[in-house]
Amino acid sequence: MSPRHPGRWSAGALGVLGSMACTASMIAAAVGVGGAAAATSMAGMTGTGSGHAGGALGALVRIGPWLIVASALLVTAAFALTRRPVTAIPAALAGAVLYAGMYAQNSLPVMYASIAIGYLTWAALALWAARNPAAQATPPAPAAAPRPAAGDFTTKE
Repeated sequence: MSPRHPGRWSAGALGVLGSMACTASMIAAAVGVGGAAAATSMAGMTGTGSGHAGGALGALVRIGPWLIVASALLVTAAFALTRRPVTAIPAALAGAVLYAGMYAQNSLPVMYASIAIGYLTWAALALWAARNPAAQATPPAPAAAPRPAAGDFTTKE
């Protein structure tokens, strides 16, 4: 962690943790972890039921849409504060993919694919933003030693 940018690291860490909590609750509900709470939560997500489950899983599924939006905004802010602020644009798009995959449709394969795409995009952007642009510059080639001019007989070879 860089002591010069504690806000960037805090925003990024909170955003990733929040989005991972959202993702874990959606996957847990999808695979049936939590029994009746999971079934009720998934029914609420797909629009086929009331979706008012109790417990921690139910609470995470209920606040999930707001949590993923806040998390994506935090991650986007963290990317905007890097040496490469242009990474904030694809980071925001990855957050939108996460949201759409988890809450704007009801196909489980699409949800899993959008989760993979969103997190892989964030990971690739983090690796790219962390690269030191100064270290990537190609150093100039060493200058060649001057050669004697043709007809200059003052130097020995």
